[in-house]
Amino acid sequence: MKNEMLLDKYLPVYDFNEVHAVVIKASPEKAFAALKELRPAELSPLVHWMTSLRELPARLTGKLSPQKRVDQPFLKQLYEEGFIPLEEAPDREIVFGLIGQFWELTGGQSPGIASPQEFLAFDQPDYAKVAANLVVTDLGNGTVRCSTETRIQATHPETLKKFAFYWRLISLGSGFIRILWLRAIQRKAERR
Repeated sequence: MKNEMLLDKYLPVYDFNEVHAVVIKASPEKAFAALKELRPAELSPLVHWMTSLRELPARLTGKLSPQKRVDQPFLKQLYEEGFIPLEEAPDREIVFGLIGQFWELTGGQSPGIASPQEFLAFDQPDYAKVAANLVVTDLGNGTVRCSTETRIQATHPETLKKFAFYWRLISLGSGFIRILWLRAIQRKAERR
């Protein structure tokens, strides 16, 4: 039987998804602390370069501030950039979400969703909903599996077409960023 995830509550039906995982030699508590405390400086410089490239049009048009704070955890930065925390099961799973028009060069409009309830109820056309998680699964013998799944659901058939084209362009880079993120979590947890 498949383990149920909190992610299933927020986006059980989706059009696109990607899953990545690493095995970490650490306790679930250490791995979970590492994923929550990971700072941007602990990520590969490629992550910064790739996200900066994607954000360049929005920065040039003034939609995003020019500087990110590197003194705070990476997850907190995601929240400041529009993702919202949806739910957390301590030492097990964190779920976060975002709704937007990602295929637009400058990121498009944001509907200003601020709560898990608003995320669940949102159904306006011309947007895509993204829900993602970080999960720590105890494998026993002092090891855990740390995984992330990202799910995307278009809110309308025309939106699905727009997002599908965008996804073909960015999915490899998006997946690579998640792999680098998981490896950074692995390094941090195993150093503890």
